Amino acid sequence: PTRQMLKRKIKNIFSVFLLFFSIATTEPAWNYRQASLAAPASGYEITRNTLDHLQREGFSKALTEMLSPILNTHYLNLKDFLEALPIQLTKKESDLLMRYASTQQIKIQADEFSSDLNENAAVFRGNVKGVIPRENIELTTAKLRLVSGKGKNFEKLIGEGGVSVKQWDREVRSDFAIYTQIDLEDQTPDTDSAETKSIETPQQTLRLQGNVIMKASQGSVISNTVFVDILRQHATLEGKDTSKEGRIKVEANLSELETNRKEQSSKIKTQEEETENQEKTEQKKVLLLASRGVLDNIKHLAMFEGDVEMERTPDNLYIHAGKITLRLNELQELQSIRA
Repeated sequence: PTRQMLKRKIKNIFSVFLLFFSIATTEPAWNYRQASLAAPASGYEITRNTLDHLQREGFSKALTEMLSPILNTHYLNLKDFLEALPIQLTKKESDLLMRYASTQQIKIQADEFSSDLNENAAVFRGNVKGVIPRENIELTTAKLRLVSGKGKNFEKLIGEGGVSVKQWDREVRSDFAIYTQIDLEDQTPDTDSAETKSIETPQQTLRLQGNVIMKASQGSVISNTVFVDILRQHATLEGKDTSKEGRIKVEANLSELETNRKEQSSKIKTQEEETENQEKTEQKKVLLLASRGVLDNIKHLAMFEGDVEMERTPDNLYIHAGKITLRLNELQELQSIRA
């Protein structure tokens, strides 16, 4: 029983990383095609993310599933989109659907704007605020630079100074952020361009640097740098140094995670689960410190190294190791722990 309880506790810690990993890899937040200089100005498309947002707004799961027949189908105008809807919606429901299905470009406000035609770049300075209504995302920073490649196969977004990205109850902050996207499919293979020859594979990456803080109701993550390879579903977190203040810091609210866990009506409760339910009124938290962390969603692996400390309260569980590796299955259930 003790071993099973430990497994469940570690699994909940990993759930926090997956939560923050999703804000970076979610199609909306960083799919620059929805916000690029080359993207279509309007259109409508329902994705799985759209359905998730609608459920947050009060749509029932049964209602959103009725929209599945037109999932991932792009419509160039509102008339065609509305005619394709397989169900009748109220005025309020229709307004919400149009907001989250619209592929309109990012809306940006700033005190100053300039452009560089030679570099195909746009620069916004001073109280920069970007909004993507489709994804309920708000971006703020002191300076934002958007760069698009001549062949429209390369795009980069650079935020400098007080970068903040908010979506629902989640927020990511850093001093500096770079999002890069390179698509091979739009390149001309027989070109003599040295720039094109140097690109071997598609890329979609996000780098956060300096005082990185990721917060949600389930917990928080503090790091000096975060690098996410979105296509490979791989993330690396690094602290500033090996001191307690310089290491990456993870605080997980296990009580919140357990409250959000889906209940299985057919599942028979064990004595261990009954005991946990009795303790549910207590705030159960985990604190984890490490110099470096690596998350690989494809390999279902999480690794923390560099004077790793993990403490769970209120039951005073404490682990100290040079390195901890967690392996999970496809359902994100813990399979093994190696310290």
